[in-house]
Amino acid sequence: MIIRDGWQGHTGVLSQREVEFTLAVAAGLTDKQIAREAGLAPDSVRKRIANAMFKLGASRRAQLVAEAIRRAVIAPLAVLMAVCLVSVGSQPDINPDRALRQRITRIRPYQRLDRIDSPLDYV
Repeated sequence: MIIRDGWQGHTGVLSQREVEFTLAVAAGLTDKQIAREAGLAPDSVRKRIANAMFKLGASRRAQLVAEAIRRAVIAPLAVLMAVCLVSVGSQPDINPDRALRQRITRIRPYQRLDRIDSPLDYV
């Protein structure tokens, strides 16, 4: 699994570099920005993105991202986090009696220490 800028990706259909660059495209980076981060020439990045577009049958970068999401090659991390929260929330409580107990607390009155002697003191 590859994680980048709030996105996660899985290899399988695409190579590791193609998934990395598809994630970068999904994050909104340009070829030059991706190349600078990867330490490659922008043409090398363009070629890898073109290969990924060919493998997924996309003709534009936006279509590449949409098709990669549709085929579950990449996914926003927010989706993964939501799935984790749902699965944790659906687990039964370890101690079901805990929710039924009422907590009894005693409220203690207190005295105010800064007593106002005259209302005109604060004008």
